[in-house]
Amino acid sequence: MKKLAGCLIGLGMVVGGQTVHAAEEEVNTMPSIDIEVDLQEDGSGIITEHRKMNMVEGTELFINMENLNDSEVEDFYVEGYTYNPDWDFDNSREEKAGTYGMSTENGLELIWGIGEYGLNEYELTYTVTDLVRQLDDGQALNWDFNTFGDIPPEAVSITIDGPFEFNQENTLIWGFGYDGLVELDNGQLVSSARTALDSSSSLVVLMQFPESPFMVDLTMDQTLEEQLERSQDGATYNEAESINTGALIAIFGFVGAIVAAIGGSLFAVESRKKKAGKIVTGYARKSQNKGQTYADIPYEDGDIFDIAYFLNELQHGSFEDYFFAYLLKWSKEEKIKIHNVQKNNWISKEMTVIELVEQYTEDMAPFEKRVWEILESASDLSGKITEDDMKNWSKKHARKLGNLAEDIKEDSKQILIEKGYLEMDSIQFMGADSSFIKASREGDQLFDRITQFGNHLDDLESDDSLAYRQTLPWVDFIIWATLYGKGSDIVESLEELYPEQFQEWVAHYPVFYGGYHRMYGFSNSMSSGMQSGGYNASGGAGGSTSIGGGGGAMGGGGGGAR
Repeated sequence: MKKLAGCLIGLGMVVGGQTVHAAEEEVNTMPSIDIEVDLQEDGSGIITEHRKMNMVEGTELFINMENLNDSEVEDFYVEGYTYNPDWDFDNSREEKAGTYGMSTENGLELIWGIGEYGLNEYELTYTVTDLVRQLDDGQALNWDFNTFGDIPPEAVSITIDGPFEFNQENTLIWGFGYDGLVELDNGQLVSSARTALDSSSSLVVLMQFPESPFMVDLTMDQTLEEQLERSQDGATYNEAESINTGALIAIFGFVGAIVAAIGGSLFAVESRKKKAGKIVTGYARKSQNKGQTYADIPYEDGDIFDIAYFLNELQHGSFEDYFFAYLLKWSKEEKIKIHNVQKNNWISKEMTVIELVEQYTEDMAPFEKRVWEILESASDLSGKITEDDMKNWSKKHARKLGNLAEDIKEDSKQILIEKGYLEMDSIQFMGADSSFIKASREGDQLFDRITQFGNHLDDLESDDSLAYRQTLPWVDFIIWATLYGKGSDIVESLEELYPEQFQEWVAHYPVFYGGYHRMYGFSNSMSSGMQSGGYNASGGAGGSTSIGGGGGAMGGGGGGAR
């Protein structure tokens, strides 16, 4: 009996183990999901999902469209399926096969029939209005693409296209909630996950457009920086630490209660700061100067770096812009020479070489001197640097360059305070000082001129015929336009509009005009090296996504099968 009982127990364990194992396998799975988003000029997005799913149970699939925050879902359909306006949850799998519908019984749901069990492919399309929102100083898409819910995908890709090409000058990008990559490629955002997702994973993409290129309707009382700070709260690129889930819920619940309690007070504080003279920046400053232009040099009280704080508030004047602008300035002052040499490799290729002629830096402003020292560090004993040398040096010293780039705004702010254009002020809040920056009358006028000069550049870009009205010497004008990321556009327009005059300029300024395009390529080699070294991964230009973070995103209602 004991032997028989033992055999039965053993058999039960084997059979039981096999039964459990089989049950674990008999679940719905999603080998892959490819999401394509086509952004429209009005900020809406046409979303197409390509799903590969292995279905073993249920009668229908659904997406729960929660957290729309005043967006609407329109034009939903499933390729090859027939629309059923009166969806009946109680219908059989056979009755639901080949049909799709929508329901508001449990919140807005997009639903379609599973069809035959086994490996299936589904292509569904729907439009989300107001996917892009207006912020105080720009526009942004901040969306959680988790529509899979209880059936997490093993592989994910996201592609976002738009009415214009996305590049590092007009678009900042991040990914949150999944382990993967996000980058700009051929004018599109592309992202993919490196590992399978789980049902609790977010799939958040944040795209910020500082220049507000979309014609949007809905606004958010938030700056781009505030939005990013909320998104990055909890962001990490490392493996998640082992923390008790209950403790996390308690912590975040406590923090949420505090935030809710003081949220209204913070808005009141911000209102008081504005009344006390807090400087108007970003989108509000642009709106304030809409239709006004300034065609002369907007600042002559010091180095071009001094006003980087103002440019930064207008989403211009990046470190890359200043690096290129200084190359142009030094070529005008004949402190550098430009050489074009043949690079002998498998394929013959021309390569730009910068030669440092002037070795003395006493006449340079502090930040200009720091940029010059970069070239000195990258050059050989004869003072020459090739494009490849610059790229390799920048890759090796990406962190050093990144720190220099991050110092721009603060260093410029201190200069403007010392010169009397800005000042620090504060108000009392909960017994403590809450500080803010205000502009003097001269600082406010300077900020307006800088904004209006940008408007002048925009006018020239939209109507080349206005170039004849330009009275500022073209060399200085191009250097200033470079700080706004538009120098190359101006040069290309001059070559096209005034070809004979341009050749005369090349003859009179051989280093500046004759070497302009080569300096542009050299400057790009520095930027490329920084990116290869990982500098831009957390700066909005793409790279690794964050496993955590993504707070404040809309969408992400999840879904599943039933």
